[in-house]
Amino acid sequence: MSIVDRQEVVVPNPNRFKVCDELVCRDLTKPAEQFLDRTGKRIRKSVVELVFAMAGGSGQLPPCLGEAIEWLHAGSLVIDDIQDESPMRRGQPSLHMQIGVPLALNAGNWMYFQALEKLFDGSLHRKIQNRFVHHLVRTALRCHRGQSLDLGTRVDQIERSNIPCIVTEISRLKTGSLVSMAATFGAVSAEARRPLRVALSRFGMQIGIALQMRNDLEELRSMTQDSNEFQTIRMEDLRNARITWPWAWAYSLCSPDEFAALLAQIPESRRDSRALSRLATRLLSHSERCGDAAIQRRIDHQFCRLAAHDVNGRALVEMKAVLKRISNPERILGEENDAKLAN
Repeated sequence: MSIVDRQEVVVPNPNRFKVCDELVCRDLTKPAEQFLDRTGKRIRKSVVELVFAMAGGSGQLPPCLGEAIEWLHAGSLVIDDIQDESPMRRGQPSLHMQIGVPLALNAGNWMYFQALEKLFDGSLHRKIQNRFVHHLVRTALRCHRGQSLDLGTRVDQIERSNIPCIVTEISRLKTGSLVSMAATFGAVSAEARRPLRVALSRFGMQIGIALQMRNDLEELRSMTQDSNEFQTIRMEDLRNARITWPWAWAYSLCSPDEFAALLAQIPESRRDSRALSRLATRLLSHSERCGDAAIQRRIDHQFCRLAAHDVNGRALVEMKAVLKRISNPERILGEENDAKLAN
């Protein structure tokens, strides 16, 4: 018998593609899409749309731009939760708690490439498309630099005078660059002139930093209250002694001895959840009022700077309304609750 005769005859399985697609859907695309659909503020997507209108854009903004930003952000959250060992995200179990670390890690990385894929959309002119792709890649690189700073430094193991500059750089690279990219996408799509594009990009950067300030502050509040508008209930930053804005604000307000006393509570708080709650309460008492004021000042200042440029007034008003969720979330929550009661 010849070698050919002895070879096993393989009968193609007509369902092989269907089977594989179902498995990929179960372990990748469906969990990723469900994670993306979780309730969030979607401020970055709103920034793209409103900056497009502010810059005088006409017609329909390509939906792929907002989708690319949301996919990139969602992927960063999945990876961030794995690195922080965070059990919760947006009021639900983190993705790695649902499908395991290996699959969640794969899904988070897939979301980065999904963001790039969204930009290869037929509605975009090739020249503009290349600019968007380049900008997204550069933004992703900046985010990873910021994440390195965030993960590799501890507030109790660095020179205290460096805390303000480090937290500013982390926020600029991680959150600020992503919102700045959203603003740039909107401005470029509107074919805004360079001075306005630059101004709107800087606006996005500073709004992103304000957003990080708010998230840091709300994380502390979520540890000391039963509920809050952001539904944070996350303790990882404080437990891991990450350099966050409340530490920077406390450093600026406390005496050296008071600040040293706060830092001295970190070792016990890593072992005891009650000690962690006590530290959150004390840190919040030193930083809450200063933090709220700093966020409001930063946002107000950015709107004042935009006044020097010719922007669409109606879109500007809408942008201010959206950003109230950063500057004054408690007021927004109260208004929403009043509306529910009225209905």
